[in-house]
Amino acid sequence: MFKKISYKLKRILFKLSPKLAEKLNISFPFRSRDRDFLENEVFAYLNTYLGTADKSRRLLFVGLDKHNWHYHRLLNLTFHTIDIDRRSARYGQEGLHCTGSATSLQEYYEPEYFDAVVANGMIGFGINTLEDFDAMLAGIAHISKPGAVVVLGYSDLPERVRFVPSGAGSLGRFREFTPPIPAMDSPQHQVLNEFRHRYWFLQRL
Repeated sequence: MFKKISYKLKRILFKLSPKLAEKLNISFPFRSRDRDFLENEVFAYLNTYLGTADKSRRLLFVGLDKHNWHYHRLLNLTFHTIDIDRRSARYGQEGLHCTGSATSLQEYYEPEYFDAVVANGMIGFGINTLEDFDAMLAGIAHISKPGAVVVLGYSDLPERVRFVPSGAGSLGRFREFTPPIPAMDSPQHQVLNEFRHRYWFLQRL
C-alpha cells in the first residue's frame, strides 16, 4: 500500500514540475533482470569507455517513457532522446529530445554526431519488419561516428520478433564486438527471464 501511495505522489509531483521531480531524484524504474543488466552492466561499460566528467560525448537513446526518464542521471554522456509519441517529450531533457521516428533518424540529426546509440525495446514494439529494422540501422549508421558503440536490446520472443535481425543489409556498416562485461563472452547476451531479452553490441565502422 505504501509503495502505491508513494508512486502516485511521485507521479503527481512530476506532473506539477518535472524539474523539481528531477532535483528530488524521482524516478519510475521498471524492475526486471533485463533492465537491471542495462542500467548496471551496460551503463557501467559505457561510462568506463566513453563517459567523461563534463559529458562531452553524446549518446542517443531511442525510445523514451517514464521508466527510462532517469537514465541521463546514470550516464556520464550527454543524453539525447527520440520517440515517435509526442507525449513522451515531457520525459526528455530540455533541448535534447526529439519527437520523430526511429526509422528516419537521419532526418533529425547531423551525420557522425553520436558516440553511442542505444535502441532498447524497439524491435517488436514499433520496429516490426526487417525493412523497418534496416531503416533504423541505416539511420544509426548515418548519425553515429566511426567507432561509435551501438547497443540493440529486444525481447527475443517469436510473437514479438517475426524477422531475423541478422538479415539487415545495413549491418555491413557495423562490426559485432564483445564488450568487457563480466557476464558476456560474445557480442550478444540473453537475459534468461520471461522476456528473453537480448542485448547485441555493434560498433560503427
